[in-house]
Amino acid sequence: MNFDEIIYDKKDRVATVTMNRPEKMNAWTPKMGAEMRTAMMDAERDPEIGAIIVTGAGRAYCAGADMGSLSNIASGNATARTPEKPDPWMNDKRSDYQTSYSWPMALNTPVIGAINGACVGLGFTTCLYQDIRIASENARMGLIFVQRGLAIEHGSSWMLPRIVGLANAVELAITGRLVDANEALEMGLVNRVVPQDKLMATAREIASGIANKCSPLGVAQAKKMIYQHLFTDLATGIRDDDASMEMMTRSNDFKEGVKAFVEKRAPKFTGK
Repeated sequence: MNFDEIIYDKKDRVATVTMNRPEKMNAWTPKMGAEMRTAMMDAERDPEIGAIIVTGAGRAYCAGADMGSLSNIASGNATARTPEKPDPWMNDKRSDYQTSYSWPMALNTPVIGAINGACVGLGFTTCLYQDIRIASENARMGLIFVQRGLAIEHGSSWMLPRIVGLANAVELAITGRLVDANEALEMGLVNRVVPQDKLMATAREIASGIANKCSPLGVAQAKKMIYQHLFTDLATGIRDDDASMEMMTRSNDFKEGVKAFVEKRAPKFTGK
């Protein structure tokens, strides 16, 4: 697969998608977004891939929407956005996931963000839909929209309070300020902070652990249950979890997991 604005690599059951506009601090363009979706959907459909890492080339993760696009919008010269091509894979997913940026929540494959630098605006928004976020000590994160005469976008108003709590979410949204990696960790915005030179190794260690030690079926079910139950009550969560667990006990992965434990060896899961 050939791409212009990303780098796509698959190795040792882990796919890595790298935003590759370093001279523009990986500012987001519709083309880059489309290429990322194509690559990540390819990884989702590949039975040999168990986890996806998303990161940025150079010194930034993603500095938000490309300023050329924003300037065109501000001047009234922007052309109508081209509708995204429908993906049959999404037809049976929740409508909540059938949007331009929330769709990673519907992937069975876990998505790990390796935030290597500036992560602002639209870059920040897309991170909210990742499953695990690892930040380097160089990371700086924020919404910034109110400092550009805008507000909040693409469901951040729904996702952010559920990740960092209401008070932190409101402050980030109405001040537009950036937080460093350690403050992001304190508020739960990221899972870990590591030295810059350890970022990709840490992300790959986590991704490899999921891809090579965990049942693909179990990972997909766990992710599905957690996100699905953001929209439901406890009683529904209990019922769905129990039904999911009962289904899992009839799976080949469960049988293999128990057998591997008894035989003191690494499991060979198939996702079935």
